[in-house]
Amino acid sequence: MPEINGICFDLFSTLIHKRPHNPFFRQVADELGLDLGRWKPAYDELHDETMAAIVPGIVARIVLSARSAGTRVTPDAVRVAVDRHFADFVASVEVDPQALPLLERLRLRGMSLALVTNASDHAEWLFDRLGLREHFDVTVFSHRIKRLKPHPEIYRHALDRLGIAAPHCAFVGDGQHDELGGARAIGMATVLVDRRLAHTAQAKADADFVVEGLADVEITINTMNDANSRL
Repeated sequence: MPEINGICFDLFSTLIHKRPHNPFFRQVADELGLDLGRWKPAYDELHDETMAAIVPGIVARIVLSARSAGTRVTPDAVRVAVDRHFADFVASVEVDPQALPLLERLRLRGMSLALVTNASDHAEWLFDRLGLREHFDVTVFSHRIKRLKPHPEIYRHALDRLGIAAPHCAFVGDGQHDELGGARAIGMATVLVDRRLAHTAQAKADADFVVEGLADVEITINTMNDANSRL
């Protein structure tokens, strides 16, 4: 196995986690006069389209899903509601306690780091509010390049910006959206962070290594590079 000089990380369920209760959607629905039970399913149906920027961001997503649920709202009203309550959205997410120590150790040893995530504009706002951007050399959000994992272009975009060939880069994630299969298909090593989620069993088939938590990622990279040095 070639020496690993870079790592691409997934975001949700890998570096950050959603808390059980998120008041944001109830607050936005109440402010805009939406029936949460009718509107939220319509909002959820636009997930992939928003991640790929077919629907251009959270404001458009709320406007379109409200219309599907039988209520017309203006973009300006939506923007005000989102701005007013976004702090509660941020508070509903936590950074994995092992994430920042791992990223700092990897940076200190000279490892190139990228974020590769299926995410819309508001997830990128969240990423910045959590103070994570400074820990990465490169960030690739699907809504910016209009490609979702496991499309090969999203990984190649990160690799090109890092200046690293696929065999010298590992992808680390929880395995959702066939992200490990996509990374492996272009020649990257794959590390599954086992979160015991619905997709975990299937993701293991595309994992070169499986770890219990982020603290084990550095050990796994060391194992890969030690094996390479003995060849």
